[in-house]
Amino acid sequence: MPSAAIIVTGSDSRYFPLMREMIASVRAKPESASVDLGVLDCGLAPEEVAWCNDQAANVVEPGWDVTFGPGLSVPPSFRAMTARPHLRRYFPGYTTYLWLDADVWVQDWSAVALFLDTARLGDIALVPEVHRSYANFRDGRDDFETANGRAYADAFGAEAAARLIRRPLNNAGVFAMSASSPAWETWARWMADAAARSTNMIDQIALNAAIYHGAVREIRLPATCNWITHLATPAWDEARRVFVEPDPPFTAIGILHLTLGTKWAPSLQIPIAGEPGRSIPRSLRFGT
Repeated sequence: MPSAAIIVTGSDSRYFPLMREMIASVRAKPESASVDLGVLDCGLAPEEVAWCNDQAANVVEPGWDVTFGPGLSVPPSFRAMTARPHLRRYFPGYTTYLWLDADVWVQDWSAVALFLDTARLGDIALVPEVHRSYANFRDGRDDFETANGRAYADAFGAEAAARLIRRPLNNAGVFAMSASSPAWETWARWMADAAARSTNMIDQIALNAAIYHGAVREIRLPATCNWITHLATPAWDEARRVFVEPDPPFTAIGILHLTLGTKWAPSLQIPIAGEPGRSIPRSLRFGT
């Protein structure tokens, strides 16, 4: 008998070390016993599949859920993005689906619980890339709009990009949806349309287009439920022994998302919460 909810992730062998840590961070929480685990095999080695099975994960190899336009090609690992609007087909029978990218890890289960509890309140629960500490809130805004504006333009044209780039960007790396949500089909249609012209971040670009033009009702959760680490390095709270947001009141981060260069960095200078000017070298990876 399956659980009511399932956490789904996916990767290839290159990202397996990160996915293994993500799964370990989930299984380290006693609450995870009430939630099933699914893995999309997008190029895993047999021993990596065996490890996932040992974690009681249901491993499924996805197909190609979109058709790319002429001259466009992507690696097999790209299926971890194009399969997201189709999780109900790969893992049928659940009430709620929570997707976690391979490069995230769960520090506090309360973030997972919030996703699962709030998915029913709208069409999708997710986290906008908005926080007072983020670089895109201040001097990094131009770089942020350039990269995402290009992705919107590649997929939907310059006119649509000019409208969409003015809206907050919702991150597609962590989201929860109920099985009955109409957003599955809406997101799938927008992604299929984007794939006819682009391979540039089409999972996230299509999701945001679906939200802002497709009448998808998003439930916006706080940044601590999906902390984008390249936009703001978390601080370390020495008393609580947890990563926290880098500005007061130093709220504990529930889910860390190791984006861009922070994925593989062996060490970063991590600020100490409440002690201006003091930092320590350490990794953001789970278990280090």
